[in-house]
Amino acid sequence: MSTLTHTLQHWWRARQSAQRMPVERLLSQRSLKSLFQPIVELRNGEVYGHEALIRPPRSTGETTVSSLFEAAREQRCEPSLELGCVDQAVEHWLAEYTRGSLFVNISAHTLVYQYEQQTEDCVLEILRKHRFSPRRFGIDIGGYTRGVDIAKLVESLQRMRAVGVRIALDDFKASRQALEVLSRVRPDLVKLAGRWTRHVDEDEDVSKVIRSLVRLTHGNGCMIVAKSVESESQLMAMQELGVAMAQGYFLGSPAAEPITSLNRRAQSVLADLN
Repeated sequence: MSTLTHTLQHWWRARQSAQRMPVERLLSQRSLKSLFQPIVELRNGEVYGHEALIRPPRSTGETTVSSLFEAAREQRCEPSLELGCVDQAVEHWLAEYTRGSLFVNISAHTLVYQYEQQTEDCVLEILRKHRFSPRRFGIDIGGYTRGVDIAKLVESLQRMRAVGVRIALDDFKASRQALEVLSRVRPDLVKLAGRWTRHVDEDEDVSKVIRSLVRLTHGNGCMIVAKSVESESQLMAMQELGVAMAQGYFLGSPAAEPITSLNRRAQSVLADLN
């Protein structure tokens, strides 16, 4: 398939998604669905917090969040979508669960580039509106290696961090750009890209990289989170490497209601490890 053909197909799919999903209307009708996946401390099996995962409503005929964001890009309203997702996630969270910490996804691009109002002001206003303590709130930052002005990113995060918001770097890879962001942002959490988890129980080179990242992040005062943990062997490998937390289907699937304790199988594995 030629590059031109691939580009045209991608454009056509995005156009179709945009027609099926008028994003601003979905936001005004507050019809996005929020699911919550637990983040678990490996030393004691306790639930540290949950990540909010947004899904489009079934009425659109779409099932993936990527199609939702393709439609937002086509309609040039990605920042509105991201902030709308934050607003609805907090609202759904408080309706289901009054305790614990909530993490939401915001791209570095949205944090850095100012629109009608600075993104951090919008986020803090959402928290005030819902009377949700910033100390129970965190943001998972994605896309921070894609040509983002790191100085502006740090500046954007300072105000939120000053009131207690926790910062996580999502889908972390051991690249030069990612390591630079790590050293300058100094996040509370570093969430490993899922590909590291997939091979951790069978590839010694992957284990060496993760062990090095654990040492590096510990020196910076932040903790590693292993994403996409889907098996007992992956969980055991991450714990042995010194990873502090984990998230994935083995520990808990995304669900409309947050959990307060792990399933019995995960509890048993962690009890044996500790």
